[in-house]
Amino acid sequence: MSKKLTSLMLRTLIGVGIFMVVLFAVGVAVGWLAGHGAVDKDHALVWVVGAIAVVAMVGAMVVSVAWMRAIDEAAREAHKAAWFWGGCGGMSLGGVFLIMTSLPQSEQWRFTAFDGRTDPAAYAATGAFGMMMLMVAGYAVVWAWWWMTRMRD
Repeated sequence: MSKKLTSLMLRTLIGVGIFMVVLFAVGVAVGWLAGHGAVDKDHALVWVVGAIAVVAMVGAMVVSVAWMRAIDEAAREAHKAAWFWGGCGGMSLGGVFLIMTSLPQSEQWRFTAFDGRTDPAAYAATGAFGMMMLMVAGYAVVWAWWWMTRMRD
């Protein structure tokens, strides 16, 4: 493993550790403030989870860019091919289900969203999660195929 990649992995682990400590501290602080009536726990939860989500996604993007810059050209090409062909293939499969929902018969379908919720946001999140999982599955298949076809030579 290259020095650049080892350094990136170490910095990522340290960053995740710091993030977890900050999450714990914020949770304790908001819990204490809500317990003493200083903040409304429902509103605080929305703001705290929203901030955590933003920081987590920005951090994930920063690590992804650093990772792509640290790996060699062959690995970079494997990831690009896998995301294009596998991700698009998975999204196309999800698109079939999405188009099928336009049929009148789909009104009879019953799905349980996260935690048994039936609100539109839960259904949207469930659909988005399903689409992402199809894309990741397609990515994994194409990534493995890409490397297997090149390792035989």
